[in-house]
Amino acid sequence: MTEEKLVIDTYRGFRLDDFQKEAICELEKGKSVLVSAPTGVGKTLIADYLIEQAILKEERIIYTAPIKALSNQKYKDFKKLYGKAQVGIVTGDIVINAEAPVCLMTTEILRNILHQDRQRLAGITHIIFDEIHYLSDEDRGTVWEESLIFMPDSIRILGLSATIPNVTELAGWIAEIKSHPVSVVTKKERVVPLKHFLFEKHLSETDLKAVLRYQKKLANDSEQKEVLVKRDIETTHADFIKFIQQKKSLPCLYFVFSRRMCETKAEELSHYRSFLTTAEVNQVEAICERFSIEYGIFNMKTFFQAKACLIKGIGYHHAGLLPGLKEIVETLFAMGLIKVMYATETFAVGINYPVKTVCFDSPAKYDGITFRPLNNLEYFQMAGRAGRRGIDDVGMVYILANLYNLRVEEFPSQNAEDIEELKSQFNLSYNSVLNLKRNHHHEEIEQILNQNFATYQAREDKRRFEAQLKKKNQEFDDLSSHICDHRHDPNCPIVYRKIRQKIKKKQRRLRFIKGRAREAVLKEISLMKQSLEAIQVRSCSEKNQKTCTEQILSLDNLNKRLSKLEERAGRIITSGRFSDDLKLKQEILEELDYLKEGELLPRGEFAAQIYIQELLITELYFNGIFHNLDVDQLNALIVGVDYEPRKGEFYPRKLPFEI
Repeated sequence: MTEEKLVIDTYRGFRLDDFQKEAICELEKGKSVLVSAPTGVGKTLIADYLIEQAILKEERIIYTAPIKALSNQKYKDFKKLYGKAQVGIVTGDIVINAEAPVCLMTTEILRNILHQDRQRLAGITHIIFDEIHYLSDEDRGTVWEESLIFMPDSIRILGLSATIPNVTELAGWIAEIKSHPVSVVTKKERVVPLKHFLFEKHLSETDLKAVLRYQKKLANDSEQKEVLVKRDIETTHADFIKFIQQKKSLPCLYFVFSRRMCETKAEELSHYRSFLTTAEVNQVEAICERFSIEYGIFNMKTFFQAKACLIKGIGYHHAGLLPGLKEIVETLFAMGLIKVMYATETFAVGINYPVKTVCFDSPAKYDGITFRPLNNLEYFQMAGRAGRRGIDDVGMVYILANLYNLRVEEFPSQNAEDIEELKSQFNLSYNSVLNLKRNHHHEEIEQILNQNFATYQAREDKRRFEAQLKKKNQEFDDLSSHICDHRHDPNCPIVYRKIRQKIKKKQRRLRFIKGRAREAVLKEISLMKQSLEAIQVRSCSEKNQKTCTEQILSLDNLNKRLSKLEERAGRIITSGRFSDDLKLKQEILEELDYLKEGELLPRGEFAAQIYIQELLITELYFNGIFHNLDVDQLNALIVGVDYEPRKGEFYPRKLPFEI
């Protein structure tokens, strides 16, 4: 490595922070690097440097992102920087120049390539995993683990992550399975600090304690309680937007955890507010016209609905928008022509559109199954969009506090130290089993199943428990060596007193015992008294007895902790955690004629290339269902296969064709 690369201070006109310089130097040494830092501090500049160096050296590099919106944005950015010929993109929607030196793709696409066509990675020197903390995502985390497990060991990794407390553990796992060093680079401080508040329309900018006091006051005021109705105590998005407009705190990114409500709230606000000048409206009109013609959406109802909001400086963004409409919204937002953006959480992932203010419509989100509180990692990931570097001194973050359905337990911590550790979400899908059987023999499969992050974390947990056990056992031995040797002897005054207390207890119980049982207890008491009479009690001061009692109690407590640690350590499975799951799924696949004696049958070969609802799709195909449908019916069926209904949705009553 040259001295010039070691002392790089600036890049693209930016003076590099220490963590950026450290990450670049570690990459230049040929190491993999994990960068853990808050949103908005410049993690992507490290990736930009790596990509530029790859192009100069005529190497190939892959940039993976968790969502298509981020892949699309990076594609546009890199195309401007390096030219069309140097950049490609592969997502579920589009494939452009897939063999380019720099190829952007979702992590799912990378995982599919690793299973189906590893030769396509020939010449790849680095893979950039943006938002690598998605490894902890309950639904999609397995994709990140499989990608890391199956990628060639020769490829180096640049992992960009939000602040996570156990990034060193993640690096240790990657280093173990890839057999090369992985450096960790961290930065905890934000460039633009955040201020966290709740917003309640009567209290304005406030905190949870003040909201609870106000709620209690309303509940205790009987006269007030009688006249209060929902509209009097409910705080709405309109109340909040009015407040921050008066504070001159626009632009605002307003998170709503419902696609439909993003659109509904934007339309509601557009009925009585406009945030643009005449010149800005003309700009919006021109951009809408250009993109709507380019994407062929100029006569679509969804385009006109969105445009009616956009010309007033109000936008909405979610995964269900048409690609052309997303392009319009993202372009206008980047130009500062959207002052209020209603968005789902996907807009917080990696897309570099900072704002002055971030607001959460609710501290809870619907995760496809139920409503649950935001975890702290999710909260800080989204809140991190607040505060524009070089423009704002502070980023403002609010959560709407709605007295009508306030639940204290739903509010996330506003302390970044409380962000949760990454936990493995690895699981075996039928597709994974089929691809393992197709590409690996039995011994390799066993080895691969022990390479996941869950198994690594289990081993680390066991090591920690064993280290604690060793330490506690040493404490136990040290404490035992200092306790009186006579602590178990009857002539110890403490033991002697306990025997006497035991006799008295038995005597008190005698009045409830009759018959032969009474005779047995009486005999037992008599023998105990006789033994006491023969005991010569040791002379021991009250102070020594007190010290000895405390030591014995400490020893007993320590012994209980040792037992619990031994029990917990014994329950941890550090090998073969997924063997039973593999065996069960393999048996089911054999019964369904996907596998026979470890070899894939036609159904298995087909299902191995399907990554969502693989068994259902395969059965539909092999039963000829798809063959009898026209294009519209086929599209409707495919959409229905993996559609996730939202809370309160009902089956449609009218369909354009029979099913």
